Amino acid sequence: MLNAYKNLIPEPDLWEEMLTDYHKVLRYYRIIADSLNPQTTWCTPNDIIYEHQTLCLRHFPNREEPQATRPVLILPPQAGHHSNIADYSPAQSLVRVFHRYGYDVYVAQWLSATMEYKDLGIEDYIRLTDEAVETIRKKTGIYRIHLVGQCQGGWQAAIYTALHQEKISTLIPAAAPIDMEAAESPIVDNAGMPMSFFQAMVASGGGLMDGRYMLMGFKNMQPDEHYARKYRRLWKWVMNDEEEYIKRHIRFENWYEYTQKLPGRFYLEIIKNIFKENNLTRPGVMRLNGQSLDLRNIDCPVIILAGTRDHITPPAQAFALKHYISTPGENVIEVLTGGGHIGTLMGTEALREDWTKVNEVLKLVI
Repeated sequence: MLNAYKNLIPEPDLWEEMLTDYHKVLRYYRIIADSLNPQTTWCTPNDIIYEHQTLCLRHFPNREEPQATRPVLILPPQAGHHSNIADYSPAQSLVRVFHRYGYDVYVAQWLSATMEYKDLGIEDYIRLTDEAVETIRKKTGIYRIHLVGQCQGGWQAAIYTALHQEKISTLIPAAAPIDMEAAESPIVDNAGMPMSFFQAMVASGGGLMDGRYMLMGFKNMQPDEHYARKYRRLWKWVMNDEEEYIKRHIRFENWYEYTQKLPGRFYLEIIKNIFKENNLTRPGVMRLNGQSLDLRNIDCPVIILAGTRDHITPPAQAFALKHYISTPGENVIEVLTGGGHIGTLMGTEALREDWTKVNEVLKLVI
């Protein structure tokens, strides 16, 4: 009777192969499970030099050039993710790109909002930006600084520069939505929902906008990628022991899946003023901290970055800034990267090629 089942008993080598595959399958699911509790941090040594409300200002001393004095302030996006997109990994760090060119680098880390700060609005984030700028000016003794804005931080940087042009040497918005009418995009389409829809999401958080809702919205713009393809790629990498790709996947998931909360008022003002009414392009419509917003007040050199494959901020929306400012055309530089939205902000190729080009241009316009 046992002879009838002899051929069903795996040979020793096959047992080992099956056991190896079993451990790989376990590892695959463990990686996915760990992404439900993402952990993210900074990769370059830094010091916290100022904190107030949802702002944590970090200074990244330039160890390559300790005497660096030219300050750069980076405003990451406050879109429900961690601000370390500016210092994502040792190989993908905008902070380190500016270090290599001899800059003294600062990053405004936007903290997850608590109920205490649910009523902060756009004008409060501009005020907090000014507090960061003033801290840098006092620390360095340098009157005008370079201001870099990533995505949402880009329109925030443009607003700030329009209100405080005397404090900014160069404005550098990257993948920043400025003119919503310049090109169609999924975010603009989604913003077409009734305002009551967005108000209901904020109300469900007791006055805070949960970053998990925002993450869901971003994922739904590319559902095949976020709900299928990335898991197929991970399976292939685990089965083939492709450790470098696995490490990259884990690092990205730790950043992308990490979410935080925004002040509800801030979020709703963004939906209304930026995406629904396109008010950045309408001089005098928005008033912040008692001042009327007019992008024509910007007359410093401007370097605009946009990604060819950016589905969140199409290049036309970003490059449109040049039409609304007073900076002479010869002092407006457009840099078109080959990447998408996140790739433009911290992709390896963009940092190596395009952000290096930004630094080369900075040497000419200062």
